[in-house]
Amino acid sequence: MMEEGGPVSNMGEEIEHHNNYIIISLSLLVISCGPLIYCFRNCCRISAGRVGYCVISSLAIISLSLNYLLLGRLIAQDGSISYNDMWRDTIANNFNPPSAPSPAPLLSNIEQMQYAPWSACLLVKDNNIILPEWLAYHYTVLPLRRLIVAVDPSSKTDPRYILDQYKSIGLNITLWTDDDYWVDGPRDHERKNFRITNETLPAYAQDRLVYRQKIFYHGCLKQLKRENRTWTAVIDADEYIAFNYLDESSSEGIPSWCYKKHKPGEHLDTRRQCEKACSADNFTCDELDIGFYCRIPECANQYLRKSFRHQLNQSATAAEHIHKHIDPLFDMHDCIVLARYLFSSKGSNKKVIEKDVDEAFNATLFHTLRYRFRTELDNAQPGKSIIDVSRYDGRPIISPHRLHGKCLSEERAFVYNFKLSFRVHHYVGSWESFRQRGLELFYQRNYQKRWVVDNTTPQYTAKEGTRAWLSQFVTLVGSKEKALVLTERIRVREERDVAVKEEKEEEAAMVTSFEEIDGKPMYNTIMFTLVTILKPTSIKLTDNSARHAGSKGWEESGESHFALEIVAEAFDGLSLVKRHQLIYMLLGETMQKIHALEIKAKSPAEV
Repeated sequence: MMEEGGPVSNMGEEIEHHNNYIIISLSLLVISCGPLIYCFRNCCRISAGRVGYCVISSLAIISLSLNYLLLGRLIAQDGSISYNDMWRDTIANNFNPPSAPSPAPLLSNIEQMQYAPWSACLLVKDNNIILPEWLAYHYTVLPLRRLIVAVDPSSKTDPRYILDQYKSIGLNITLWTDDDYWVDGPRDHERKNFRITNETLPAYAQDRLVYRQKIFYHGCLKQLKRENRTWTAVIDADEYIAFNYLDESSSEGIPSWCYKKHKPGEHLDTRRQCEKACSADNFTCDELDIGFYCRIPECANQYLRKSFRHQLNQSATAAEHIHKHIDPLFDMHDCIVLARYLFSSKGSNKKVIEKDVDEAFNATLFHTLRYRFRTELDNAQPGKSIIDVSRYDGRPIISPHRLHGKCLSEERAFVYNFKLSFRVHHYVGSWESFRQRGLELFYQRNYQKRWVVDNTTPQYTAKEGTRAWLSQFVTLVGSKEKALVLTERIRVREERDVAVKEEKEEEAAMVTSFEEIDGKPMYNTIMFTLVTILKPTSIKLTDNSARHAGSKGWEESGESHFALEIVAEAFDGLSLVKRHQLIYMLLGETMQKIHALEIKAKSPAEV
């Protein structure tokens, strides 16, 4: 249905033509089959009137040929949709931008509900610091009104307080545990009672996470289908669905992301190789300074890119954009993979962060405002999916990126950014929000270097498209004070609670005293020094002098050879050598009175 005063859409016209093809082809089939049967039945019997029969036969054959062509076109439309042609035709027919496009007006809560609200399936583990912003953002931008949350049983934090606050503004939330969706798999790490520790192999930990995602998403999507929900986001707590404004910083030249990246093992060393590879996708071969590349024609058209951005500005929410049938992909497909881009952990300067943000808010506490640097648009991560659960057939989930084999994408979980109305922003954020409680060593060793973008990584400033959501959220909840409570004040509360809890756990774990042993002055001195200064969480000192009887340095009185096992926060971040040097320094002259001290020193995260 076309909105009054809205952009012209040809989706209804396409559906009408589609139905017309069916009616015409069925009519021609009926008309042509009758004469053909009659002619072939009588041609052998009657010699007279052969000319008339031939005329009728010719007309019938022509009719059947037309029917074949119409059916062929119909089948091509239904079964082999051209992503490139569809996108180009939609742009050309619908997008007529004014010279200065203006963003869509803010919508009230009642106005938002004119369009089918979104749902989401969210798996969380120690995400309390970033969860309030994720909820507020998607409550505004999608708008999100139904959410099923699964909490990893190893999570150190409880999200229920945060979720209860958002229930008060109309967000329908259900909290699941493993008992609500878990199905044991054949491998050990796919069983419910398997636990990840700092010693777990990275491959097992990653495989278990993926398995948990797949079975949770499968159960969640089936439940939302039973509730007659529609479009659903299947993303993580550090990912945000955003309008795809293309982020052009200059109108000169063709953006680098309008060139298709080479596939692994693909070499386009000559123009002939390039033209052969590009022609398979109806792309154009270009010779650049760095070699031959396939140029995507629609993307390289500056007018089409400008028109695309203008059309996105006509909708205030993702639901409104889909409702207007501007993008035919949402009508043609029930599952679409969105391009996903990593945003650096490097924050922008304060002036940029606070631009257009009400002074009542601390903009540095919002990932979508603080972090503005991302990798280039032709360097996307594996995408994330959105799915219309009303059309979901219940098939198993094969990947958290591309949910099932019929999800629209270009190359498995990868897509071309410029063809999609939405994309996903993946924020690494600070180490405080990134780390997993109790598994700091595991995440530092296996994930931090992989995901945190440093200053040497090419970065590009993102468009201002995500900045307006906060002011609209204020409008939706009715007051600035309410918006503050639901966003940064919950975050500050969670950060404080986590810090207090960790401090108490550390204090409870600290060794503050030891039992002295009569006649063991060296033992008592070493223990007193290390317990008092290092405040270890565990310490064990063993006198092994008897084992070394008769060897060099051994003394008949004992206390010449010791073995020390100690765990202390002071060792965090220190190399093995520096840990030993720290202990030697603290013991000072005591080290001159013993022959050997065997040391095993760890930080709490390494235990």
